[in-house]
Amino acid sequence: MDDAAVRKLALSHFWVAFAAFILACFMGEYQVLERSGLIPALDSPTVYFASVSTHGVLMGFVLTTFFIMGFGYYTATTSLKVPVWNPKLAWYGFWISLLGTAMAAVPLLTGKASVLYTFYLPIQAHVAFYFGAVLLVVGSWIWCGIMVVMFAQWKKNHPKQPVPLAMFATTANALLWLWTSVGVALEVLFQAIPLALGWIDTVDPGLARTLFAWTLHPIVYFWLIPA
Repeated sequence: MDDAAVRKLALSHFWVAFAAFILACFMGEYQVLERSGLIPALDSPTVYFASVSTHGVLMGFVLTTFFIMGFGYYTATTSLKVPVWNPKLAWYGFWISLLGTAMAAVPLLTGKASVLYTFYLPIQAHVAFYFGAVLLVVGSWIWCGIMVVMFAQWKKNHPKQPVPLAMFATTANALLWLWTSVGVALEVLFQAIPLALGWIDTVDPGLARTLFAWTLHPIVYFWLIPA
């Protein structure tokens, strides 16, 4: 995988991240204007909560996940001086995450997933939102696997050399994300989706919040390590 291909892979992730950031910025401006009451025509609880929910998901999950994945690919190739392991798989991860983002965006923007970015149960969103969230996470797990493999292969070929600090931190971040994303994955797969599909009638809100907290607190470090 040559330098141009690596740049294309990394920049594709960055462009999605920056697009999410720009859209979230406009939504933030709308929220300020709506809450200020300066423009009465903007007063709409439905649009406001759809905006707040979309803003939170874009800033908390889409921007950060795509940026960190793109940054990780660039860091891995430049610090280890090796090509991306299995670039086809890397692109699969990108497209899976992008598909999940698009799938979640539809109910968010149409007011059918106004559950904020924490989506605490028993408040329900459209099932497409949950499936989209799952795909976003699954795509990121592919990135995590690639980072771990590249780390292990480099260390095997250079047993007496320390791993470059940038790659060490990137791999640690990937392992952190693998662990911390399990909580929200369990909540979505075994509570949110079955409830949204009508397979179950009740959920345990305490358990749901505990599972989300499993992800919510460590995710801050997932954001900070690349910085």
